[in-house]
Amino acid sequence: MSESEKAILKQAAEHPDGSLSEAVLINGIARQDRRSVENLIAKGYVEVEQRLHPGLGGSSYTINYYRVSEKGLTQFAPWYSRVWLNFKGDIRTITVSLITAVLTTIVMVFLSKFI
Repeated sequence: MSESEKAILKQAAEHPDGSLSEAVLINGIARQDRRSVENLIAKGYVEVEQRLHPGLGGSSYTINYYRVSEKGLTQFAPWYSRVWLNFKGDIRTITVSLITAVLTTIVMVFLSKFI
């Protein structure tokens, strides 16, 4: 990720609105740097959300809104949080199960010695 993409991602993550319109993200935060925004979308750091808005005469039109994904938010988290969130779901489940099994074994051994 380039420095300009990282700066855009940081400003988008710190923005008070959750979903950013094209005007806010590309024209405001990215300062017309559409290529960096498209790279962030392609790499999965920013998600595109399409919303329907009512138009005149019963028609409707879609507007793209952008929000920082979980992958994008982890870029600014501490290293241990990044490692945990980058584990896939199955590995996370196995890790939690293993820790629970070890703790249960330790407690049971401790209780069996003193009871």
